[in-house]
Amino acid sequence: MGAFLRTERIVLAMMQAFEPLPRRLPVLALWMLLAGACGDAADDGHATGGTDTADRAEGPDAAADAEEADSGTAAAPGAGAITVLGPITAGNGAFTIPIVDLAALGYTEEEYFFEGEASAYAHAGEATMDGKWQLEVVDTAAFKTRLLVRRPSAAADFNGTVVIEWLNVSGGVDADPGFIYNHELLLRDGYAWVGVSAQAVGIQGGGFSLGAGGVPLKDFDPERYGTLLHPGDGFSYDIYGQAARIVRGEGDMDVLGGLEPEQLIAYGESQSAARMVSYVNGVHPLSLLHDGFFIHSRGVGGASFDNAMSLIPDGILGGSVVHIRDDLDEPVLQLQTETDVHGMLGFLPARQPDRDGLRTWEVTGTAHADQHMLDVSAGASSDLTGSALSCPDANDGPQHFVVKAALHALNGWIVDGAAPAMGEVLMVDDSRAAITDEHGNTLGGIRTPAVDVPIAIHSGNPPPGSTNLLCSLFGSTTPFAADKLAELYPSHQDYVDKVQAAAEAAVQAGFVLPPEAETFIAEAEAADVP
Repeated sequence: MGAFLRTERIVLAMMQAFEPLPRRLPVLALWMLLAGACGDAADDGHATGGTDTADRAEGPDAAADAEEADSGTAAAPGAGAITVLGPITAGNGAFTIPIVDLAALGYTEEEYFFEGEASAYAHAGEATMDGKWQLEVVDTAAFKTRLLVRRPSAAADFNGTVVIEWLNVSGGVDADPGFIYNHELLLRDGYAWVGVSAQAVGIQGGGFSLGAGGVPLKDFDPERYGTLLHPGDGFSYDIYGQAARIVRGEGDMDVLGGLEPEQLIAYGESQSAARMVSYVNGVHPLSLLHDGFFIHSRGVGGASFDNAMSLIPDGILGGSVVHIRDDLDEPVLQLQTETDVHGMLGFLPARQPDRDGLRTWEVTGTAHADQHMLDVSAGASSDLTGSALSCPDANDGPQHFVVKAALHALNGWIVDGAAPAMGEVLMVDDSRAAITDEHGNTLGGIRTPAVDVPIAIHSGNPPPGSTNLLCSLFGSTTPFAADKLAELYPSHQDYVDKVQAAAEAAVQAGFVLPPEAETFIAEAEAADVP
């Protein structure tokens, strides 16, 4: 109770400092709300109780389980066998936001449940800054959660790589920002993608919420999801690891429809990135289940291993500085926006030099969330997700262009050993504020036409005077006045030519892929510049 009251006082202070948030926010934008339902779920009594066949055969949940197909078992990294069920057909269909027509693009989406016993970990020694952590198992508990699988329908279209995303629950519901930012690349290059409901909030709610309207799975569709069970986020790391064993095909259940995975990439964004830091440093060395890691928009530290309810999880906005350990055989790529590096997330003290096995890309002109995310969210708003969020003058910079190049580069690193390019760091002064050029864009970092041939200031900071907490994560874009555009670009063709040259340079440097370079050029051709 004391922890809850302290949390409540923090929220009241925040609500006095910022204007009221909309009553309902879309799932695909709300996952960015780091100070919302970001916390681990409190113990609500679900940490115990059986999930064996006899228990499922009776009671109100029987209808959902009756729809589950044949099951197989696979060895768990934690405390024993794991059962896989599916594809699931009960209820109203999988909880998913259809941002693209997967079937029209040759993809299949299916959902599976898996259950068993998961382990919770704790530090066996000091949680050192170098990330070379030793963990010990301190508890075990029963669980039942889900996998959401999106894969090429034809085996010939599969490139051999599965991206396993730790679904983000900052909005109180499962969301897939990694898929959103990368879906064009994933679908055109034949990746499979698996989303893991690793945390309690997305399954059964709990923790702290600002009342933004997120709907956990068990409330969204009790018939389909009523049997799911999560013992708390201390067990999330092992649950996430067990999902990788299933994807690798251990056991009788094939969740990839006959596809043969050759490499698995672990992916976590924002709150899930903090958990990925802790997974890489502590859990991965125990199991070696993944071939590479994409840590997208992390804070200064790593998330905790306990079940404590937290308004702002460790490692997101504050906490101890944590590096990525330097003794891994599997490569790690971190992608950071301006908001992450010198803005709200405060990553700057956790910077470490690139080396064999580690790349950190700091992308100029980007924000933790941006207009691209808002545009995707707008098409997915519903009674479930809430009305579309609007953040005036949100950053419309190049994050998603570079994110796709980063994932492509990481995959190449795993497959053929070709390390991604090293990027420059964002330039900051002694007060950790960005050092900007004559136009107002940050110097250094990974460069794209958006900042090298500018028509606006792209920043990870919110617009001056903004008081909306959520929108402060969406940065800002301030267009140049017409007279400045005319001064910079004597003609429209001059502008297009410069964008084309900058786009080609970004491709040559390895920070933009050719299809995205073509998009830069097409947008320049359509722009009213000067």
